Amino acid sequence: MKTGRWLANMVTGAALVALGACGGGGGDNTPTGPTIAISSLNRDTVAHATVAGVWGLTLGATAPLATGSSGTARSMAAWLQTQSLRVTSAVRREQPMAVIGPIVEPCQISGSVSVTWDDADNNGTLSVGDVLTAVADNCQDAPGETINGTMVITAVSMSMGRVAMTQLSFDMPRHAITLNGSVRLEDVSADTVQTTTEGSVTLAVTLKHLVPRFSDTVTLQDGFVARETFANGETVSTVDGLLASAAAGGVVRLSTPSNALIRQLATQDYPYTGVLRVQGMSSALQMTVLSAAQVQLDLDADGNGTFDSTSTVPWDWLL
Repeated sequence: MKTGRWLANMVTGAALVALGACGGGGGDNTPTGPTIAISSLNRDTVAHATVAGVWGLTLGATAPLATGSSGTARSMAAWLQTQSLRVTSAVRREQPMAVIGPIVEPCQISGSVSVTWDDADNNGTLSVGDVLTAVADNCQDAPGETINGTMVITAVSMSMGRVAMTQLSFDMPRHAITLNGSVRLEDVSADTVQTTTEGSVTLAVTLKHLVPRFSDTVTLQDGFVARETFANGETVSTVDGLLASAAAGGVVRLSTPSNALIRQLATQDYPYTGVLRVQGMSSALQMTVLSAAQVQLDLDADGNGTFDSTSTVPWDWLL
């Protein structure tokens, strides 16, 4: 695996977390399973938290995306793809000097991203042990979308790296998300990338388009895993791990059935098929993607395997 390709995956996949100040790691007080019951009263809160956490960190994050998409779910991923090109372009222009930078790269509309390259072995190429630090300062690549914060990328091996995010904030017309935490990204194969949280990754989320506005602090617990495979213009994703929602008041477990993987076309703003299972304490919520526009929410409040209620909601309402 060449380091150049790995770096592009690292920078792009970080967001989403991608996402490290709040990190800390699974201590003795870390829940080992669901702690809240999912009911008709908190179903919507759990659904919002699930989508914000999963899609904010992973789905679509490492796929090659074009900038300027109008889709709210892809806006952060599109911005990170721009940064991968910006960072690699900047470091390639410089001569090897052990530590290079900060190199200030202007964003498309206003603001900037400064990049510092710590070339640990002074070999002039991106290699194991090198550290890239990118700091966004009111960066705007699209109207109404502003990014601030710090991302530190460390090359652990030729196929693995660590990405730490500190106050990485995305302020968009429909939502605002601030990420803190650390993830490990690994090239599993030529077309598959796995993201694993190291310690907790937190996302402070505000959904501006809802009345009243929805606000939550979503935490992906230590060891949360997402895997994405890219082929023929499509991303196929799976997730597994614990997610905590401050608004819902506890922890749920997320998983993807092996026979209902989440699939998203590069030309669409949201996944068009797949299932995400949200397991509560003696309760469950099944989120079935009906299309790139709609998701079906099935609630099993008493955990008997039978859905008590079913409703269909727009993707744009979820995020």
